[in-house]
Amino acid sequence: MKKRLPRHVYLMNAARKFVITSALLLSAQIIFANAWYVNDASLVGDVFTTAIGSNANAGSTSAPFATMQFAIDAATSGDTIYVDAGIYNDGDVTVSKSLVLRGAKFGVNAGPAAVPIGRGTNETIITGGSGIYYGQSIDNITVDGFTINLGTGIRGIEARGLNSVIINNIVIGVVNILVQQAGISTRANGPLRLHSYLVSHNNVIGCRNGFFIDGNLESASEFSYNYAAGCVVAGFQFVASNGHLIKANVSENNLQGMQINKGNNVITQNTLRNNARSGIRLVGTSNLSGNVINYNYFIGNDTALNLTNPAAGAVNNEAHYNSFTSNNMNIVSTHAASLNATCNWLESINPPDIALTINGNIIYDPFLSDGVDSDPGLDGFQPITSCIIVPVILTSFNAAVKNYDVILSWQTATEINSSHFIIERSADNQDFYPVGRVEASGYSDIKRNYQFTDNKPAYFDRPTFYRLAMVDRDGSMKYSRILNVMLKTSGSYVQSVYPVPAKSGELLNGNFISGFAQTLSITLANAAGQIVLNKKAMVIKGLNKLTITLPATSKGVHFLIIRSEDGLVQKVPVTIY
Repeated sequence: MKKRLPRHVYLMNAARKFVITSALLLSAQIIFANAWYVNDASLVGDVFTTAIGSNANAGSTSAPFATMQFAIDAATSGDTIYVDAGIYNDGDVTVSKSLVLRGAKFGVNAGPAAVPIGRGTNETIITGGSGIYYGQSIDNITVDGFTINLGTGIRGIEARGLNSVIINNIVIGVVNILVQQAGISTRANGPLRLHSYLVSHNNVIGCRNGFFIDGNLESASEFSYNYAAGCVVAGFQFVASNGHLIKANVSENNLQGMQINKGNNVITQNTLRNNARSGIRLVGTSNLSGNVINYNYFIGNDTALNLTNPAAGAVNNEAHYNSFTSNNMNIVSTHAASLNATCNWLESINPPDIALTINGNIIYDPFLSDGVDSDPGLDGFQPITSCIIVPVILTSFNAAVKNYDVILSWQTATEINSSHFIIERSADNQDFYPVGRVEASGYSDIKRNYQFTDNKPAYFDRPTFYRLAMVDRDGSMKYSRILNVMLKTSGSYVQSVYPVPAKSGELLNGNFISGFAQTLSITLANAAGQIVLNKKAMVIKGLNKLTITLPATSKGVHFLIIRSEDGLVQKVPVTIY
């Protein structure tokens, strides 16, 4: 028979069982509850909750908490906290566990437009301090869809952990130069450890730094589609980390658009506009190497791309397929290593004009021939023209007319592996045909002068067009600008006679320029003055080709004499063999 327990023991055990059961139930609630809700003292614009918040509530949609910090403290790692539209005087919110924080505009982009579409009403607004702070070494935190009125506070959102996500937030600040103020920042940790971040579609206005990327973020991170304006140091400042994707951000009306202190970053499809000093500044450090700057817009900056603070480690940085327009200077470098900046649109196709906006050890030729974007709907600059690398810098190309000949002259500043020049001529500025070839120097770092005479011009009293084809030894080619020349037939003259010497019994040809339609008298006489051939020829205004058959018995020096109706008499010596 089972022994019955005394009453007081039974009651004690029953109480203990109730306490344990209650604790287990509460534990189960904390473990399995994955959503908490916060509301302010108003229901205006709410999207998550249906009641006024109180920290005495359970944190549900029908009984939300009143403050973010209370919800964060009540939650456990892995939970999501929904903070409804309203104004929360909750500055200095500290996140000390892995959570997802969602404001009323979570999932709605806040950048890179100056005025984000779909934002501005029904926002979750945090005021009264420095915004949201991720505790040190706390990983897997997401902040999405908030507006932070920072004022002169030190930070809007600051993260310090692995897999941190900061997306779709607005930070509005008042510049405070007395502290290291940043709208959105990532900071160093103690102890040091690898971090990774996604910072995307955020909007920061009016801080000392818009985005301040510090710490040892050696794991690749992405900073994309953000907007920064009105910052007195930089819209974006990448201080102490390598190897990130910096894509499709807009930085305008700051002191500097972006400052980069380390290397191996891919900086692409961004717009740097109207920044008072640099669009992008590469600060020379021992680790500033391997940055690739492609497909960006640089518009209206003082110096678009600025390489400062020389350092031995500042090497192998490059910039291609960018659009530079309306900047005071396009590219300036004080670094010893050359900057490969070929294949950019530099607002001109005239090398002397481009050179005025370039200063330092910079390779900028060849360059794009236009600044047309192939798809304005895409982020960044996508040129429609390709860049064919021909290492010849042409500094001048000119044409002059002398005695009905066209004299073409040009000058190169440098040549590397150049082969030759082809002179091309056109009557309509559309179809060009080769009329001559001049060999190039091949390799030269000094100015070289070239000349070609077109003594058989085909067009008179209307424009004739010339251009140079500059050919490299690998067969690649680049064209010069096109020249326009006008030859007028004010009189008549013999332009050329060929072949010289000529063979007896064969044809002798001549080109004759006539100022009007007329009849010519053509005589061939030997050295003794004896006439061996006499004929008439009708010519028209302009270029005419004359042909005679040399007598088989005529050898030695002869003279071709042409008389025109306007009184011209020209005698051309011809040796016959």
